[in-house]
Amino acid sequence: MALAVTSLVVIAFTVPLMLVVRRQAAERAQLNAEREAQNHAGLVALLISGSETLEPASIEASLGQLPPGLAVYFPDGESIGATGSNSQVSLSTRRGVPASSVDVDGDWEVGIPISTRGGIVAVVSTATVAEQSSGVGVASLVLAGLGLVIVAIAVLVTMRLVGELIKPVDQLAEVAERLGEGDLKTRAVLDGPPELAAVATALNGLATRLSGLIEAERESLADLSHRLRTPLTSLRLQAERVPTDEDRIALTQAVDRMETAVDGLIHDVRQGRKASTTGDLAAVVRRRLPFWQVLAQEQKRQIVQSIASGPYTVNASEEDLAILLDVLIGNVFSHTDSGVAMAVDVQSQNGHAVLAVGDAGPGFPPGLDLTVRGVSGGGSTGLGLDIVRKIAIAAGGGIATRRAAMGGAEVVVQLPLAD
Repeated sequence: MALAVTSLVVIAFTVPLMLVVRRQAAERAQLNAEREAQNHAGLVALLISGSETLEPASIEASLGQLPPGLAVYFPDGESIGATGSNSQVSLSTRRGVPASSVDVDGDWEVGIPISTRGGIVAVVSTATVAEQSSGVGVASLVLAGLGLVIVAIAVLVTMRLVGELIKPVDQLAEVAERLGEGDLKTRAVLDGPPELAAVATALNGLATRLSGLIEAERESLADLSHRLRTPLTSLRLQAERVPTDEDRIALTQAVDRMETAVDGLIHDVRQGRKASTTGDLAAVVRRRLPFWQVLAQEQKRQIVQSIASGPYTVNASEEDLAILLDVLIGNVFSHTDSGVAMAVDVQSQNGHAVLAVGDAGPGFPPGLDLTVRGVSGGGSTGLGLDIVRKIAIAAGGGIATRRAAMGGAEVVVQLPLAD
């Protein structure tokens, strides 16, 4: 923009200046030619007035070397100097009429007639095209060079000013990017023009507000998770009163796992993130299925399992993998009738560990994407599959729904195998 604007301004000034220089050069050459004609016309008149006869040779001897472009024409047809021109100016002057004009070659001529007893003596002076443009080229180059210097200075100054303006903008963009990545402690420097300082102030206020909101959410989640311990403690006391040793041990182990999950949840929400870890999907499925087998036997359900030989190490913790599996199997128990069979399949496919949980129920309601948060076809909260989707995405994978081989619904989770 600076280059374009400055170039237009320089052109707007230099082009007229070049035209003025050219015109002044032409006028200077014409004025010199006219002055030469007047001076020599006076000398010729003086020489003629002091002589009884009109002798071209004596007049030429008296005038000496004539300037280039000057000619003297005598009534008898003789001439001295740069003669031979048959231009309109020359012919008019010979007839006794003063004249000046540009000939066909672009030369400018001026003629002064001198009336004598023997006839008209014409003094004609010529300013050639070269004389009229003398110095124009050099002056044009000087003006062009000056214009280029002005453009260069304007561009350099503009670049410096723009650099000073862009620097705080880049800093604001960097702060915004870091905030987007979760670094809520970063703040923008209140530097630069007042408008950018105002933006930086607003961005810092937004970061502070977000930090407060997220911290409040973390504390709320931590408090909620902590309150889950009370019913878990009550459940443990009731489990210890179960008369059968096998059932008491199974219930106690289930409560222990729940307490471990709650403790992990409290730690995670207070830290604001989960540590990067890995887990064996096949091992988690083998460990969790016996827990669900007990409930399946009570409801007369058959769980068909097909777990390929592992390990299938993925970029998700074993706690997350257990939550993922529990949600999928729990959905089958919640949304199908007692006695409906289900299938749990774990296999490797194209560098991914694939977990598929299907059933022989009625299938998914048509027209609903149940992986979207809050969408449910069975009157539930609609958060289950959303939790599964988030765990899968965090591990670099994804989920899909389809009709199961048993005829009902099936959810497929693909998780990339860890390096």
